[in-house]
Amino acid sequence: MAAARVPLSLYVHWPYCSFLCKFCAFSKARVPSQGVDHERITNALIKELRTSLAPHKDKELRSIYFGGGTPSLSLPRNIGRIIDAANKLVPLTADAEVTLESNPTLAEVAKMRDFKQAGVNRYSIGIQTLDDESLRKMGRLHTGAEGLAAVDRAKTLFPGRVTFDMIFGFESQTLGQWQAELKTALDHADRHISIYQLTVEPGTPLFRDQRAQRVVLPSDDVQAQMYEMTVDMCRARGFRHYEVSSYASHSSAESMHNKGYWHGQQWVGIGPSAHSRFTDPVSGQRISSVRIPDTRRWVQQCESVGHGTGKELVVGDAEAKQEAVVFGLRMLDGISDQCFMGISGGQPLKSYLCMDRMQYYIDEGHLLWHAPTACLAPTERGLQ
Repeated sequence: MAAARVPLSLYVHWPYCSFLCKFCAFSKARVPSQGVDHERITNALIKELRTSLAPHKDKELRSIYFGGGTPSLSLPRNIGRIIDAANKLVPLTADAEVTLESNPTLAEVAKMRDFKQAGVNRYSIGIQTLDDESLRKMGRLHTGAEGLAAVDRAKTLFPGRVTFDMIFGFESQTLGQWQAELKTALDHADRHISIYQLTVEPGTPLFRDQRAQRVVLPSDDVQAQMYEMTVDMCRARGFRHYEVSSYASHSSAESMHNKGYWHGQQWVGIGPSAHSRFTDPVSGQRISSVRIPDTRRWVQQCESVGHGTGKELVVGDAEAKQEAVVFGLRMLDGISDQCFMGISGGQPLKSYLCMDRMQYYIDEGHLLWHAPTACLAPTERGLQ
C-alpha cells in the first residue's frame, strides 16, 4: 500500500483592489490608472507557483485559497490557469476546497458562474456591514442590499459552500442596530459566516481618524456585549462557534483551508506579501518565508529568478511548539496530542504544557482538558 501523501495548502494573493477600505491593513494596491496587466501578473503567479510547488510533488493539495486584495477582479480564465498549474504539480484531492474572495459589486457578481467553471467551489463575499452609511464611510462601493443579493446569487451556484464576512463595532453602531443587522445576515446566510470585531490597525486611515478624534467607536463594554450577542444569536440559529471568528451550521462547512493553518499543516503562499510555512523535503527543517510586498518588485523578481521571495527563515522547535498551541486554541476543538506530536517530533502535549498552570485556567472555566485523547481546548468563555 502506498504511503499517505502529506496534506498541503496553497494561498494565492491577488494584490489589487478597486477601492481601499479605511480599516484594512492587508497588503493591497489600488488598480493602476492604466488597468491591471492580467497576463503579466498571472504569468508571474504561475512562475512562482511552479518554482515553489516543485519540491512538494509527493504531497497532495487539500485546499487553494485566492485572497487579497480582491481576487474576483481577476479574469476567471486566469484563475483556472492557476488551479490547473497547481494540480499538475501537486494533485488536488477529490474533496479539495477552492475558495475565492469577492466583493459584492455588480461587476464581480456577474462573473460568479465563470469562476465556478474555472474550478472555484467555495465563494467568500466581503459584505462587512449592511448599513449603507457605514459602508460609505469605510470606503466600500456596494450597498447592504447589493451584499445580500450577492449572497443569494452565490447560494444558487455554490450551494452549501458560501460564506461572507460581517464586522461589528462601526462608528455610532448601537447594540440594537447590530442585533437587527445580524438577524438579517443570518436570514440570508448559507452554512458558514465569519464575524469580526472592528480592529483599528496602525497605519490605516481609520487609525488616523480615531487618533484625531474624527471617529468615535462603540465603547469596549458595548463591543463586548455585541460579541456575546453574536455568539448567542448564531447558536440559536444552529451555527457552531468553531473558531474565534467563524461559525458553521455543519462541520462540512467549516473552512478546510483555515483549519489547515490552525492545525499546523503546511502551506505555500504565492503572490506579493504571501507567507508560507512548510517542511523542506531535503533538509527536514521547518521554513517560514514571505514574498516581497511591493507588487512591481515582486513581478520583476518572479520574471528574473522564478519567485518573489523576500525573506526566508528556519523555524526552531520551540517556536513551532508554541505556535501549535496558540493556533490550536483558536478552535473550539482545541489541539490534540496527535496533532501536537506531529509538530513536536513526538513529544506529548501534556509533557510540553505546564499542567499546574493549565489547571488554573481549567478551574476558571477558560480551558478544558480531555484526558482520554490528551486534548486541550478552550471553552466558549475561553474563546472570548
